[in-house]
This record gives sequence, C-alpha cells and structure tokens, in this order.
Amino acid sequence: MNKPRRKWRKILYGNEGYPDNYTDVSFLDEMKKNINMHQVTLKEAILGAGLVTQEFCLVVLFIVIFMYLHNGWLPLELILAQTGVVSLFCYVICIYNESGRLRHVRTVLVFFIFGYILSPVLKTLTESISTDTIYATTVFMMSVHLIFFDYGVKALIVSSSLSLNSAIFGAICLSSRLPSSFHVFILLCLTVECFVMLPLVLAKVEGSFGTLFTLTCLTVYSLWTVSFTMTVLFVLVVLFINVLCPVWFLKWYRYKENIYGPWDEAVVVPLASSES
Repeated sequence: MNKPRRKWRKILYGNEGYPDNYTDVSFLDEMKKNINMHQVTLKEAILGAGLVTQEFCLVVLFIVIFMYLHNGWLPLELILAQTGVVSLFCYVICIYNESGRLRHVRTVLVFFIFGYILSPVLKTLTESISTDTIYATTVFMMSVHLIFFDYGVKALIVSSSLSLNSAIFGAICLSSRLPSSFHVFILLCLTVECFVMLPLVLAKVEGSFGTLFTLTCLTVYSLWTVSFTMTVLFVLVVLFINVLCPVWFLKWYRYKENIYGPWDEAVVVPLASSES
C-alpha cells in the first residue's frame, strides 16, 4: 500500500514524494507588487530630463565656440578671458568648503603649463586625417559622451570615465583643424571647462528650472549666431526631451509593476536590525 504523502512545505528538504519543481497554491501567497514604489511627479520628470538637456547644451556650446575659433569670428584674447572667468567661477564653487586648496592650485598650474607645452603636439596629432572623418568621429564621440554620462541614475550603462574620455578625444580630433597652437590651448581649456568643471558645478547646484532655462537660452542665442536652421533643430530636440518624453514617461509609468515573491534571492537580515 502507498503511504500518504506529507503535506508540501516550502523548505529545502523533507518533501519526499514530490517533484523538485512542485509547488502548491500557497506558493503565491507571499507575492507582492510595487513595494516602496516612488510616484514620479511632472516636475521631477521634467527636471530629470533637464539633466540630459543641460549636458546636451554644454556639448553644443563647445561646438559653437570651436566654430568661433576656427573661423576667427572673435579675438583669441576675448575668448580666453571669457573662458578664464567661467573656469575661475567654477573652480571657486568646486573647492568651496574643501580643504587642501593649495593642492588644487598646484593642479591647475600643472594643467596650464603642460597644456600649453603639449598644444603643438595635439595640433599635429590628427592633422593627416581628412576633415570629414574628423567631424564624423567628433559627432560619434560626443554622442558616446551623452549616452554614458552620469545623470544621477544607477544603471549599468553609466560610465563617467568613458563619457569624459570620449569628449576629450572628440576635442583632440577638432584641435587639428585650428590655425595655431594657441588656438589649440584655448580649446583644451574650453574642454576642461565644459566637460569637467561645469558638470561638477551643475551637480552641486542640483537641477532647477532656473538653471535649465538659463543654460538653454544661452545655447539658443549662441547657436543662432551660427546657423538659424541648427537653432530650430536644437529647439525641437529640447522640446522633445523636456516636454514630450516626460509626458510619455508619466503616461506609461502607471503600468509599471514590480513583482516580489519567494522566487527572489534570499536576503540575510542582520541580527541588530531584526531585533530592533
């Protein structure tokens, strides 16, 4: 005679007579949905998309100033003075309430000295490559910079080192199309300002509508002095990122479901936490 089977229990051993993949109706009793799910508001969605717009504006401003350098539309001394003022402002904000200010000053001096010395080398580094290839490579590198930039979201695709190196490589490619080594030195200073210092400053002041509006308006005005068509295209891209994408996100976010259950990996709870 067959012995009656014991009642199945959710334990590792002791369920003799049951297949390894057997479960009963009680298996789904512990299933939970959307635990600690944060409800995103329209303001949060717009400011989150604004982080992408801010970095996109920095890339566009960098390209616009490169065009000014390349075509000689402004005196070099004026561009260098403006770059120095903005860099000094960013530097003061970055080291505010930090110790070791003398160390930072030495770092800046070393950068300026070696940057000026290596400017002739950077100018001739990609000089033999065709201009079309240089511009295509720069567009690709700046796109990589925007894709892998750290916008404050924990994701596997985020890589601050890859993002920064891509922007620097794109700037080095453009440096070979400038008239002189002094132009290259100014472009190098501008690269550090746009892709190192300004992102740190924007991260310190955090996202706000005022910062986003000011940076966008400055980019629109600068781009309008170069090309009306590119200005219209830039405005359309900004509207897509900051208006249409947040609306789509909020529309689809309500359908999101995170399911938790006994199939998840076990989490060891510390003894102190369990006693409290």
